[in-house]
Amino acid sequence: MSHPDDLAALKAEMPFLTIVDAGEQDVTVNVARIVAPDWTTWTMVLTGRGTFRGLNRTISFALPPSMPPADAARDVAQRLKLGLAEYALQTPAGASMDLAIAPAPENASAASQHDPWNAWVYRLSLDSNGHGEQSTFNGYYETTFSANRTTANWKMRVSAYSSLSESRFDLGDGEDINSRVSNWSADSLFVKSLGRRLSAGFTGQVYHSSYSNERRVAKLMPGVEFDVFPYSESTKRSLTLQYTVGSAYREYERLTIDDKLQETDTEHAVNVSLGLQQPWGQAGARLMFNQQLTALDRTRVTVLGNTNFRLTRSLSLNGAVSFSRIRDQFSLEKGDATEDEVLLRQRQLATGHRYTASIGVSFAFGALNNATVNPRFSN
Repeated sequence: MSHPDDLAALKAEMPFLTIVDAGEQDVTVNVARIVAPDWTTWTMVLTGRGTFRGLNRTISFALPPSMPPADAARDVAQRLKLGLAEYALQTPAGASMDLAIAPAPENASAASQHDPWNAWVYRLSLDSNGHGEQSTFNGYYETTFSANRTTANWKMRVSAYSSLSESRFDLGDGEDINSRVSNWSADSLFVKSLGRRLSAGFTGQVYHSSYSNERRVAKLMPGVEFDVFPYSESTKRSLTLQYTVGSAYREYERLTIDDKLQETDTEHAVNVSLGLQQPWGQAGARLMFNQQLTALDRTRVTVLGNTNFRLTRSLSLNGAVSFSRIRDQFSLEKGDATEDEVLLRQRQLATGHRYTASIGVSFAFGALNNATVNPRFSN
């Protein structure tokens, strides 16, 4: 519910509430919205503060993706109002509360359960852009497709992606520089729930990258995942440990630094992920380790972290960092890169590490508790 339109809709549906920033509320409401192919899953975690300390509730439900935003807002507000009723009963306003149940329309149950697509959702997108001048031209073309199916026991995804980037430079005197970088991939994911904390599945992938000198790579990686906390608590906290192992077949565009045009290897990966969502903000961290079992020196270790910390009612600090220790650039093309290949990023260069870092603050002030909704000139 972090989007301004979501918050405005919620205020409009529940004018009897005062929605305030963190630190002043009697009840903290953490709302998570997971947009899946077959439905949008909502989870609302209500945490009592002050006189309501210890009174915590969790509300989960799903809405069809075809539901109009206004109807979804009313549905979310209705469930939140029912969840807050237990708290409101312990206030002076509780004496004025009542409960009304609207009769369900005939055949509503059968209609809501009928799904001609059997929970599958398909998406296709095409994108292209180009810009140029008298002596230059740059063009980019992208196509993506996905088919997803998510249920309580299964998660399935099949997707495909293709992109092409072209550049032309006229240096005069009949000299031209042409750059072309292409990528495509086809991915699949199948996961089966094995309980409140355990799941198993596999990923399959076929891809191509001219930038990385990879003509064709095919990978199949079965694995298991364990969450220290039940998956139902993922809106507040999660600590997952994932292990995958499998094989990969690789074909290269040009001879690699190891004098190979193709090879088959066995590799494994460990992924540890931590996520926390609390009244003070949110934080996440991830550790990823990849290694080839057929060449143990080919490894990659990546550490990522991010946080959004509420320093005061109005001031928040956010930051993100990542660092990768790289020892698996075995697909690099043999020989030195030309100046054009370096400047135009046509070819991946050798490196021992990569890093990113960002930090920022946000400050809000004024009438932060104003619950008035005015949609005029929203566009």
